[in-house]
Amino acid sequence: MAYAATKRKRGVRQDRFSDKPASDSTIPPRLSRYKVREFHARCRGFLRFRSLVRRNKRRTTSVCLGISHHEASNLFGYKFDSSKPIHEDEVIDLVDEEDSSIEQAAKEYSSPSPPRAPKGSYLSVPLIRRSPRLKKKRAEVSRELFIPLKEEEDAQVKSAFSVRNRMKVLVFHKNSGIEIRGETLQCLKPCAWLNDDVINLYLELLKERETRDPQRDFKCHFFNTFFYVKLTRPSYNYKAVRRWTRHKRLGYNLIDCDIIFVPIHGVVHWTLAVINIRECKFMYLDSLNGSDPTILTALAKYFVDEVKDKNGKTIDISSWDMEYVKDLPLQQNGYDCGMFMLKYIDFYSRGLGLKFSQTDMPYFRVRTAKEILRLQAD
Repeated sequence: MAYAATKRKRGVRQDRFSDKPASDSTIPPRLSRYKVREFHARCRGFLRFRSLVRRNKRRTTSVCLGISHHEASNLFGYKFDSSKPIHEDEVIDLVDEEDSSIEQAAKEYSSPSPPRAPKGSYLSVPLIRRSPRLKKKRAEVSRELFIPLKEEEDAQVKSAFSVRNRMKVLVFHKNSGIEIRGETLQCLKPCAWLNDDVINLYLELLKERETRDPQRDFKCHFFNTFFYVKLTRPSYNYKAVRRWTRHKRLGYNLIDCDIIFVPIHGVVHWTLAVINIRECKFMYLDSLNGSDPTILTALAKYFVDEVKDKNGKTIDISSWDMEYVKDLPLQQNGYDCGMFMLKYIDFYSRGLGLKFSQTDMPYFRVRTAKEILRLQAD
């Protein structure tokens, strides 16, 4: 009897309080380990995203001009319906009526995005007219930014993402010494955070793209992801990065550039700081609409020290603006911040407006992987 009581049939699940075996319908189906990993990655990303959003709750609705809809209505005479609710993603667009070709190109080649608010809630203000040559150039670049991958390019990316290539060295960038293995490139798959190697290599490719055609893009300098950490931790120290920008190494001084890009990595979030020499201002771009005055203050101090050290001049930045850019595409999840940061750099280095959205991120991930595998930014 004791033997019969303790005997259990293999593969048969029995109820705790019954002698009858449980039915097969109560047994949940087994998930593959890849599905389980994706589920846990999404959970972690959501929790981190929620914690970041709580820190940045001070967000305004009308972010393009820094004024409310009512003030814009009084200033520019556009219609505002106070009976309609204002959504967080509703912004006031500044559209150049003389340069509609850029937006038309973006619509043709971008992935489908959700319908925008009614036209009555947007503000259209003519800007300074651009030259025809510049308009044509901007339109051509806009088409390049949304061209779908060819079949062979898509197959190459899928092969690089496969499990059998995880430990294989896919590419090696000679100038920077960056090596990309299959497991490193996995960060460009959906729901993954971008790592330092992928970001730094892509910034190197952007610099090489500018060198190939200097007349098309602005003259830019791209710091890597370790620069700001070296400059500010544990405290501000210019001597720690003084040798990073030697003329012998770069072939130019930073004061000769139009724009300087500085990627910033917080605890779990990528943001971008910009020294815009062309427009005499320091800019901070955060895909969660956050702000950090200490970052721009440190970069302002660095720029003064850099010009004094390399050029022997004292530059006056007292009249420069500290701009926390609010009119920019925002992420809607907890893992695309690095991709948004790279696209901010990509578009700004070409002199383009940030005409993309969250729905374009899957395409940009695959496109970035393709450019890294070919060691050439388009």
